Amino acid sequence: MPCDNQGEPLPGFWFGRRGRPDPGTPIDDLWMAIGSAPDGSWMFDTCFIGRVAMHGGASTAAAFARWILSAPSEGRYENEFRLIDGEQQIGAGPLADGTWLTVEVLMGREEHGGPEYLRLLLSGETSVQRIPFEVCAPLHCEPVPRTELQCAAARLLAFCATG
Repeated sequence: MPCDNQGEPLPGFWFGRRGRPDPGTPIDDLWMAIGSAPDGSWMFDTCFIGRVAMHGGASTAAAFARWILSAPSEGRYENEFRLIDGEQQIGAGPLADGTWLTVEVLMGREEHGGPEYLRLLLSGETSVQRIPFEVCAPLHCEPVPRTELQCAAARLLAFCATG
């Protein structure tokens, strides 16, 4: 279920982490999701900010799925995908109307043959005075279960083709 309690889970892509990552932190059933809302608009959902508009729609979602499905390097690397690029948000979760939002997904490996990690980088500017902000979260990253991530990406790609 979406962490922001805005109804049914988004169809398409959902990638979660179950359980408590650190003692005293809340349980995260959904970490991030991408899909279309009942009105046909495309949305991005995460526990950090809730459900927000993704103006790139199916083409951006499909490109994101293909990016995940591409073969990772075994060596040290860091790749970035810009999912939302400075888009103005309207009535989006805890964000004020008019907030300009950028969401980047970072995937990498800190050492040759080491575990892959996945991070969300959230930034933007406030609506009123255009003050820049960054959502800072601990840089603790769980290893990515590649099989689960690829299954989620394949579901998203299929959804983009039919939805």
